[in-house]
Amino acid sequence: MGSDSLHKSASISIGKHAQTISLYRSLLLFFLTFVLIVAFLIQETSEPKVSKLRKAHEIINRTIPKWEMDTARQELPRQCWNLLEHLNQCQASKEIVVFGCHRKWCSSSYGHCEEVNGIGDRTQRMLSMATDAIHKCVRIEFDYPQTRNGIDLRFQSSLEYRDPWGILAETFHFRSYDVSNQGPVDVTSWGSHINDQVATRTFTHFTPKDYVWHHYNPCLYHILFRKTDEISTELNYYEDLFHLKEGNTIGIHFRTGDLTAFGVKNKDIRAKGGEDKFNFFLATDNNHVRQMANNDERYKIHMIQEKPSAYINSDGDRTAYLDLYLLSRTRGLSVNVLPKEYDGPAERVSTFARLAWNIGFMNDDQLYECEIA
Repeated sequence: MGSDSLHKSASISIGKHAQTISLYRSLLLFFLTFVLIVAFLIQETSEPKVSKLRKAHEIINRTIPKWEMDTARQELPRQCWNLLEHLNQCQASKEIVVFGCHRKWCSSSYGHCEEVNGIGDRTQRMLSMATDAIHKCVRIEFDYPQTRNGIDLRFQSSLEYRDPWGILAETFHFRSYDVSNQGPVDVTSWGSHINDQVATRTFTHFTPKDYVWHHYNPCLYHILFRKTDEISTELNYYEDLFHLKEGNTIGIHFRTGDLTAFGVKNKDIRAKGGEDKFNFFLATDNNHVRQMANNDERYKIHMIQEKPSAYINSDGDRTAYLDLYLLSRTRGLSVNVLPKEYDGPAERVSTFARLAWNIGFMNDDQLYECEIA
């Protein structure tokens, strides 16, 4: 009896001690946050006006450093050099369009989060809007916190958005602006402040509502983004394994809807086609299709080892980017398209397949559409 009382007393004491420690930690975190905010405000109010103007000029006038331009010319096809030069000229503009998306924070327990469509949808629209901005010679920046999931910005010093709240914004996952409602974008107004003396910023989501993407120069993707070292190593491995350099591998994109990406069932059912004299590389978001391909001995069908993963959060993007780049290196693409009776919001040809076709600099004859009978 006495032993039970002592045990209960000790448990209560330990529990109170744990609560006290938790309370102290919360107070300490609050105190540190308060100190950082005060320090930031003091710096902003005490900094000389001349210094602020110089600092603002340095932030806005972030054209691409010469050594990065030289490196890019070595890595990019010559046909992309003119667009690269035009982009660099426009980066000196004081009118700025910021493309924002904070998917990385959607998987955390706190912070500003914006869920977005798959790689095909968001990239096609972003490249289309970037084309609109460059046409008006407006500076573009990207605010896209993400892990090293396959791609990085090629010119981070010039293209990466830096929030005024700095380290506080990164630590507590917030921004000084909000585009989570994916509000419509007024592209026609871009360029109207290009001669202003004071910098102006317009913020837009990667996939704004009511924006219809249009043609863009495939070079723009390669100029803005570069492959990470990790995915480059994987690509070289699979390119040799699948004999892609031999030029007789047809890429197949078999998509059964956004089931893997978003867990949403829809009527987006598509089918593949091909010829048995070729090798095939299959990219699909459906594990059942992968199993069927593995069991089919009639054709030589290659697939990456990784299984499809949900890319509603940014951590799942890597395998999708791997498929994307491999598809872009095939001889041509065979894609299953929407049936005529389809009544959903998706496009007839998968935007993911269309993106692979674009960044692979393929022509119309290299895209073969297959419809379910």
